[in-house]
Amino acid sequence: MGLSVKLTKQAIDKGNLLLAYDLARVAIDGGDTSTELRHLLVLTLARMGDGQQAMQLYEEYGLHGSSNAHHRSIAARILKDAALAMPAGDNRDDALSAAYRAYADIFEESGDAYPGINAASLALLSGRKKQAQVLASSIIALKKISNPKDYYDAATLAEALLINERIDEAAAALYMASRLPDANSGAKSSTSRQLSLLAKMLKLDGDREDVLLAPISPPTVIHYCGHMFLEDAATEAALRHRIDGFLDQQNGDFAYGALAAGADILVAEAILARGGELHVTLPFLKEDFIDQSVTPAGEGWLGRFEHCLEAATSVHFATEMNYVGDPEQFGYASKVAMGMAKLRAEYLGTSPQQLALWDGVAVEGPAGTGADVKAWKAYSGATTIIAPENIDRDLSWPKQPDTDDLTRGLAAFLFTDFPGFSKLAEAALPAFWQGVMGRMADVLDSYPDKVLAKNSWGDAVLAISLDAPVAAEIALALQESLRDFDYSLLGLSESSGMRIGVHYGPAYQTQDLITGKTTFYGTEVSRAARIEPVTPPGAVFVTEPFAAILVLEASDRFKCRYVGNVEFAKGYGTYPIYRLIAV
Repeated sequence: MGLSVKLTKQAIDKGNLLLAYDLARVAIDGGDTSTELRHLLVLTLARMGDGQQAMQLYEEYGLHGSSNAHHRSIAARILKDAALAMPAGDNRDDALSAAYRAYADIFEESGDAYPGINAASLALLSGRKKQAQVLASSIIALKKISNPKDYYDAATLAEALLINERIDEAAAALYMASRLPDANSGAKSSTSRQLSLLAKMLKLDGDREDVLLAPISPPTVIHYCGHMFLEDAATEAALRHRIDGFLDQQNGDFAYGALAAGADILVAEAILARGGELHVTLPFLKEDFIDQSVTPAGEGWLGRFEHCLEAATSVHFATEMNYVGDPEQFGYASKVAMGMAKLRAEYLGTSPQQLALWDGVAVEGPAGTGADVKAWKAYSGATTIIAPENIDRDLSWPKQPDTDDLTRGLAAFLFTDFPGFSKLAEAALPAFWQGVMGRMADVLDSYPDKVLAKNSWGDAVLAISLDAPVAAEIALALQESLRDFDYSLLGLSESSGMRIGVHYGPAYQTQDLITGKTTFYGTEVSRAARIEPVTPPGAVFVTEPFAAILVLEASDRFKCRYVGNVEFAKGYGTYPIYRLIAV
């Protein structure tokens, strides 16, 4: 097994699909020719729910011609996922049947248990119970399944037993599977979701289903927050005991949050001590964060901060600006961390939990533990509160920047561009202005109370809204408005439409000294402007912070499919980017 395959598989096993995608993509782009690596990349996309891209790469990589039954089965898996996502009805049944046939054909050809058990499950889900049970019995009879040595074979045995309604035996097989050395979070998550569908199809009692699936419950994803306080060994030991108890109870191994002195660092140390993943989101540049959120509680926290930062699985900066005295910078970073926690939980098929070391005192404004708890509740999240006792919060705050004459806020920034505009003939420009720009103006005009600022120059459009879901809706509506435009009016044989980039972040709000209109400026506006040039025509690309906010606020309406780390133009840097689609 090559190193790239090994590392990618390890990331998939932990349910860290973003990392798995990046590892596989970079290796393939760098010349790795491994078919298994291509299979893992397609599998990663399928697990992330991006069936369209997964199927495209499946064909491009020629996996349908692989001698490996697991490789060939990816197409059937994509069909299965698409069918299960459909509402109940004839079309869903037909789609389930098509997925069943795809798996069954590979099973009949190869005799491999993986496509076989999936065919049996799909037969059950599409209403062919007897057929499902005959298939399941044939799989149980396979020597490697009846006497399993690894997780997937034991889980396959459990699934086949469940289909045959041998519930107690299925439970025993699942317990055995969970104790095998290769049992991992990603595998447990996949098995749990599959068996939950079967249990409901068999009308298994809810409590019995919970007992059945308990051994393969994947780890809980945690968003953590809490008060800053001075170091005190006895107080910290008492809090650490309660933190460890919570993490043990929740099987909390994946944590997302900041790294301020006090509660944040205590939780981070607890996660690292249990071998879990720590994902840190800092609100602005590291040096300013240390000045504002670490050393005010005492120099002793600095070494612990550095250790946690170095040991973290990932470190992200919500913005790459300095601290400018804006409390929204802290609140924004907290929400980005919340969104990333929720996205990770979605990949694992679980519900994220918030752990707050909080005194219960509500606060006004966008920042602070009380604000984080309030925000999490607004997103329908469950919070466990540990009331910190005997903490000393007499911190030595640094001098704050003067912001009396400045207005700042969070906003979504949308930029567009029409590829090939500079090459249009002069005679084509009126048709472009009336046709393309006119349609885009109509879309923006339909949101009179939601668009705070808008502008255009040449083929470019800027639109700003305080609401990320509204910005997502506008971006997709702009693309849709051009679907039936006759590009021959511009002297073009075809066009894929606009390139649209969207970002969400904090910025200054003011009156434009030239136009007299409301406008926004700042580091995050500049970042937003760099997305559109790397966006394919006809697509909407968004930043990770924007994707995180959408996961929190509108996951039922929009999905953000991971594109990877994309290098921006003019040496601006490399950033994780997502493709926006409507549900």
